[in-house]
Amino acid sequence: MDTMRISAGAEKIPVKCNSLSSLVTRRWRTKKFPARIRNWRLLSVKSISSNLKTLVTDSEQVASSIKHHSEFRPLFSPEKFELPKAFFATAQSVRDALIVNWNSTYECYNRVNPKQAYYLSMEFLQGRALLNAVGNLGLTGAYGDALKSLGFELESVAGQEPDPALGNGGLGRLASCFLDSLATLNYPAWGYGLRYKYGLFKQIITKDGQEEAAEDWLELSNPWEIVRNDVSYPVKFYGKVVLGSDGRKRWIGGEDVVAVAYDVPIPGYKTRTTINLRLWSTKAPSGDFDLSLYNSGKHTEAAEALFNAEKICYVLYPGDESDEGKALRLKQQYTLCSASLQDIVARFETRSGGSVNWEEFPEKVAVQMNDTHPTLCIPELMRILMDLKGLSWEDAWKITQRTVAYTNHTVLPEALEKWSLELMEKLLPRHVEIIEKIDEELVSTIVSEYGTADPDLLEEKLKAMRILENVELPSAFADVIVKLESQPVIAEKTIDLSEDSKEDAKTVVKKEVEEEETAGVIAEVIPEPPKMVRMANLAVVGGHAVNGVAEIHSEIVKTDVFSDFVKLWPDKFQNKTNGVTPRRWIRFCNPYLSHIITSWIGTEDWVLNTEKLAELRKFADDEDLQSEWRAAKKKNKLKVVSLIKERTGYTVSPDAMFDIQIKRIHEYKRQLLNILGIVYRYKKMKEMSASEREKAFVPRVCIFGGKAFATYVQAKRIVKFITDVGSTINHDPEIGDLLKVIFVPDYNVSVAELLIPASELSQHISTAGMEASGTSNMKFSMNGCILIGTLDGANVEIREEVGEENFFLFGAKADEIADLRKERAEGKFVPDPRNEGFGRADYYLVGKDFPSYVECHEKVDKAYRDQKRWTRMSILNTAEEKAMLGQQHHCKSGAKPYIKRIHEYKRQLLNILGIVYRYKKMKEMSASEREKAFVPRVCIFGGKAFATYVQAKRIVKFITDVGSTINHDPEIGDLLKVIFVPDYNVSVAELLIPASELSQHISTAGMEASGTSNMKFSMNGCILIGTLDGANVEIRDEVGEENFFLFGAKADEIADLRKERAEGKFVPDPMFEEVKQFVRSGVFGSNKYDELIGSLEGNEGFGRADYFLVGKDFPSYVECQEKVDKAYRDQKRWTRMSILNTAGSSKFSSDRTIHEYAKDIWNIKQVELP
Repeated sequence: MDTMRISAGAEKIPVKCNSLSSLVTRRWRTKKFPARIRNWRLLSVKSISSNLKTLVTDSEQVASSIKHHSEFRPLFSPEKFELPKAFFATAQSVRDALIVNWNSTYECYNRVNPKQAYYLSMEFLQGRALLNAVGNLGLTGAYGDALKSLGFELESVAGQEPDPALGNGGLGRLASCFLDSLATLNYPAWGYGLRYKYGLFKQIITKDGQEEAAEDWLELSNPWEIVRNDVSYPVKFYGKVVLGSDGRKRWIGGEDVVAVAYDVPIPGYKTRTTINLRLWSTKAPSGDFDLSLYNSGKHTEAAEALFNAEKICYVLYPGDESDEGKALRLKQQYTLCSASLQDIVARFETRSGGSVNWEEFPEKVAVQMNDTHPTLCIPELMRILMDLKGLSWEDAWKITQRTVAYTNHTVLPEALEKWSLELMEKLLPRHVEIIEKIDEELVSTIVSEYGTADPDLLEEKLKAMRILENVELPSAFADVIVKLESQPVIAEKTIDLSEDSKEDAKTVVKKEVEEEETAGVIAEVIPEPPKMVRMANLAVVGGHAVNGVAEIHSEIVKTDVFSDFVKLWPDKFQNKTNGVTPRRWIRFCNPYLSHIITSWIGTEDWVLNTEKLAELRKFADDEDLQSEWRAAKKKNKLKVVSLIKERTGYTVSPDAMFDIQIKRIHEYKRQLLNILGIVYRYKKMKEMSASEREKAFVPRVCIFGGKAFATYVQAKRIVKFITDVGSTINHDPEIGDLLKVIFVPDYNVSVAELLIPASELSQHISTAGMEASGTSNMKFSMNGCILIGTLDGANVEIREEVGEENFFLFGAKADEIADLRKERAEGKFVPDPRNEGFGRADYYLVGKDFPSYVECHEKVDKAYRDQKRWTRMSILNTAEEKAMLGQQHHCKSGAKPYIKRIHEYKRQLLNILGIVYRYKKMKEMSASEREKAFVPRVCIFGGKAFATYVQAKRIVKFITDVGSTINHDPEIGDLLKVIFVPDYNVSVAELLIPASELSQHISTAGMEASGTSNMKFSMNGCILIGTLDGANVEIRDEVGEENFFLFGAKADEIADLRKERAEGKFVPDPMFEEVKQFVRSGVFGSNKYDELIGSLEGNEGFGRADYFLVGKDFPSYVECQEKVDKAYRDQKRWTRMSILNTAGSSKFSSDRTIHEYAKDIWNIKQVELP
């Protein structure tokens, strides 16, 4: 084999091919191939060399390149040329073009030596790359024609690509959107991540809910990556720290692994700039295989070092219930940080030439930490600068602080990482020394700021702000505050003692117990709290900038999460509202709508300058545009109909509204609110005659998607509940197509790319104040989908952009949440007597928001009946998304997707309960009443619950159970279908989003940092339903309030609502009680869902008593869904809303976000290739 290097740059990519002589003499074995490809000609040395050095744009040359790769880089039998082989040959042909531009890019960077940004993330959720790559290169036509000449369709070939299992949810998808924007905008930047062999997991939906299996996406290799055996770094664990003779610390001994680079080229759109995603894989050093042990028969022991090294990159987020699991997660994070920082430093030294000036390091390097996972970058950079490069502490600290910045993505306490100090001391002893020194300097700063006049205040600030938790103050500060009593804390415990026992006890208990022994009180020693390292605090202290990812989230970060740090360093904190790339999330995944936009605007410049989408506003009432808009939506919905049939076996009607919630399954996402709303809807249906049902409800297909973490019990309960509800509703003959509940298994980017374009209503219903931003709401809105949601995350900005009338708002506000929770904690509400032992007093306020939620859905139904109005709303969602870009169905039913990671705060539970309510109401009506009352809906869910997140998996099970019932109910027919798309991924998203008409972004207000799926839906003309959470806020602002279905409590109301709950002041809504009783009646099978429904009620045992306020927002949610139905019936109105969603989506482009990062945080300039 000869190796041809394509450039002489510092970052050279070798391309291997057979020797040139063999290329000339070897002929194609035509007799073994179909007649359609027997016209292949002998490849010449000249054409091959040309293909390797220049960009091939002619379809004939492209076909020649594909044939070359099929013969000379065989991954399959030479006997056949079928789709899988065609994909790999095509991908490798495209990769050649990417490498040409990659080398040109880095030759330019090496020559200019600009400041470069490095984006470190534990996740990169890329999705399929082929269509995106040829689209960005402007070669879609050439590759389409070339493949046709070989007997294939480009779309069929692209469908063979597996989704890279390198991420799970919004965190990874955001990182991938950012890389696309960085390349498109010509910013010098690079991404760093880990190359997971098995990803998170493959989600399988069974009768018991979610099950997990390994996702071996690399089984046939990855044609896009280039293994860089010439780029590797040692990564050390354990060992000890010694002081060298030169006065420098040395970390010696321990266990060493080798991190090897795999490079993935990332092309920009209509630019030659091609940047790099460098992924690290781990292996043992070459000498670690013990051959003598192996030959002696001890095979496992001989290979132990190899396995210990390789397993670091096996699985994303390995279970951390065990000490071994915790150690493995920490190893993953340190591997990412250490290998990446070593590489960044090496590149800086190479570009500096013979003289390295370390003071210039922050002028040439910007390191962005995507969440807290890469926080070990801070002590690792300090270690490299001090121990390896000889800098002083003072100089190293100044350089580090000027180099590193931190993006916060959550306000959830459990997501603000803490590591056991004991574990970190064992695994990373040198880094603990550095962290202790940083903490000591922080203590000094805090003492200087607050003084010692008020010891209680000082102690409070030290406890809140220190990096080291439950650790004694450094000895230098021992006299700062009065020491607490040295003895352990004494708790009192009452027991019955005899007189003799009391006397004996006096000799055992401490003197401080006073004389209470006579009352039967003895001392109990409380264990010392664990010593922890608070990574978020370290990230804030060690970086020069901290940003939230939506306006409301950034405000919560400043006023709540890091309020004490804001007083010290107010200039550190800023907002960078998330965005999504308009290339993947509308241009490529929704070609029908893209063509219409280009035709009406008169230019395709909107793909790069999304401000131009606003021009759609002036056409929003045009009947010709609305007709074209609805036709495009119908085509996308038909794709989803096929997907649902393939993945779940259910047949749904494309004439129903597609109502979608696709998110990670989590309590705060409130899938539980969604499914309870569905249950309520179902109950009301069942109470009606057929004619009453027809009159009262718009047919819906309620689609869920998302994964529950494997150990998140409550999330898995939600999954189970959704599937159980679906099983009941989907098999109910009375309901028919009036209501369907679908859980799409194994949700990923590819699933999202299908669901989002097809969605009509999207639910973003997190408890207000809990979603940092969210980006799925942006994707839905961008695709002309109307949102229903709370005032949480990006919902706030989306609602502002699209207009209040184009967003269905419900639920408590973020500033109300704390008081609501306090009331519940203080017992001020009267819970159902069956709730004892279940939980967290509706911590996520499902019950509080339920009435508002139900009411909001009534508005949705009303809006949907007016299709002219609905279409106008859809258009305006797309038009005003300009700022945020970063059973056989019949086509009259609306797609209502909910595709998100399964999590309680995402509130898939709210969605499915809303569907259940809808189903119940349908069953209460006659057939004619149903037809009149409800718009047909296909409710599509997608998303994965973490394997250990039991509650999220319960939600998945519930969704599928509901779907199983509704989808087999002959009375309901096509009036309602519930689909859970299994194993949701990017490729599925690329189908769903263009087909969606309504997308649900219904997380509890204040819990979603931002979210980007809402942006994707809106960009594709999908109307959103959601809370004022995350990016919903900004989307609603952009598309107009009238084009967003808003419901639920606001983020500022959440705390008070939870307080009410806890104090027993909360009076459960009759509507919510009705739907819970219906669920427990056994209509969805023998499972009574005690753990799931109980978590929405009481305070003992099953959770946090509706912590995510599903019950609170439920009435509002149901009401909002009625508005959706009404709007959807008026297709002119609905289409207008869809157009306005797309028109308002420019603010939610990741291009805009990246410009802000580049200017305000990284201080990097654009570099265009000559």
